Amino acid sequence: MNKFIRLIVAVAMLFPCVASAQKADITGAADKARSSAKFDTTKKWDIGGPLSVTFTQTSLSNWSGGGENSTGLTALASLHANYSDSNFSWLNDIELGYGFTKLEGAPLQKTTDQIEATTSVGYKIFDHTSLCFLTNFQSQFAPGYTNSADTTILSKFMAPGYLVISLGLDYKPNKDLSVFVSPASGRLIFVDNQALANLGDFGVTPDVVNNSGTIVTKGREEKTEFGAYLKGNYDHTFNKNINFTTELELFSNYLKNPQNIVVNWSTFLQLKFSKYLAVTFNTQLIYDNTINIPIYKNENGINTLVSNGPRVQFKDVLGVGLGFKI
Repeated sequence: MNKFIRLIVAVAMLFPCVASAQKADITGAADKARSSAKFDTTKKWDIGGPLSVTFTQTSLSNWSGGGENSTGLTALASLHANYSDSNFSWLNDIELGYGFTKLEGAPLQKTTDQIEATTSVGYKIFDHTSLCFLTNFQSQFAPGYTNSADTTILSKFMAPGYLVISLGLDYKPNKDLSVFVSPASGRLIFVDNQALANLGDFGVTPDVVNNSGTIVTKGREEKTEFGAYLKGNYDHTFNKNINFTTELELFSNYLKNPQNIVVNWSTFLQLKFSKYLAVTFNTQLIYDNTINIPIYKNENGINTLVSNGPRVQFKDVLGVGLGFKI
């Protein structure tokens, strides 16, 4: 399973590199023949994006209002490295986020956890429109639990992991806005954790077990979907001090319940007040009909499962700390 995952991810994410190298080989001879033309990479590459690190600390001593000592840290990054010439483009984006809080006497509890990388190769066929091959990978860094005292894993790296492989059209009227549409895309779901796979979480097939506990039919830790995919991205810097990025992804699985559209919408806002001081605000909204969200009710210190099913997920992170723009 692990070898299969690594192979698929490596091939999909490295394909644009191969395409880029082939394009360079094809055009290399023509470029050399033009002795008067000089290749200036600084004008063809657009590299940058905001980074932020926010630290919080609370220390209490004989405090009548109550409370607990705590520390917290959140790091966010929204980076891009885009290459383009008259007809060819290679666009790369990565969204990373990790944050935690630590209450005195309690285990560390993460507050945000995100890995998303997108790379695409396109060739212009119309004004502002390119035929494009795109891959998108999403997962997380660390295991996730219902609360800091829980030992039951809800998710971890590659459980789930998502990989979209897609061929379609990319509309890019300017350097800030990009809209990719594909009527034919493959979406692979990985659950590299047997316990989560056996629960059927994230849409994979669980093991079938008889009354004696023997596995009758082995389940799967991966699932393949085929459908339509849309990815829109807007990234703009206002007055060099305000950076706003928003990204929307939609996927409809032709093979099962195409009306249940998978939604992943994230935003990142950075407001700089000095060279290094900034306020950041990050949100993410997810809806995926294959992800079951458990709801618990606490009675006398005991968590009881009330319901388990798909729900709208929403997260927002507000922080003040170190902010950079590269």
